[in-house]
Amino acid sequence: MNSKAENLAKSIRESSPLYDYWKSEQNEADEKERLLKANSESPASYLFKAEPYKWENLYQSITREIIKGDKDSIKGLKVLLSTINTEEKGKLLKILGSNKILDGETLDLIRHEDIKKATTKKNIFRFARILFTIFVNPYGIKLKGEKKHIYERTGAIIATLKKTKY
Repeated sequence: MNSKAENLAKSIRESSPLYDYWKSEQNEADEKERLLKANSESPASYLFKAEPYKWENLYQSITREIIKGDKDSIKGLKVLLSTINTEEKGKLLKILGSNKILDGETLDLIRHEDIKKATTKKNIFRFARILFTIFVNPYGIKLKGEKKHIYERTGAIIATLKKTKY
């Protein structure tokens, strides 16, 4: 991977509200701190609360899709952002802009476009790429606790085989 791609991957990883959690021991105190970042008013917050591994993979995958020019993925990112509290959402958007991960026009769409009015084209290839990502853990996410889902288990096995570090 070239330096520019590595820097982008690092910037995306570090922009995540779960970045510190993945580096932590993921003990009870770390879990409580992670859960404080959730937006309990969002119907989609279950994903952030109960499936942080899937949330992280979706966040990194969708962000990369947007960077590649897929504006339809903005709706997916907005759903993910709705799962975190206002303070965390603000921090994340600030990092995405200040690190030039996303351009100003894209950030404006994320901030201002009504998620209920946003339409997206069905894209089976995007869906397949993201689903594949969840199962193979290309971002090296280390889930230290119990792996409750098959995709968490396969991701942990592949990460171990690759000996990646988050």
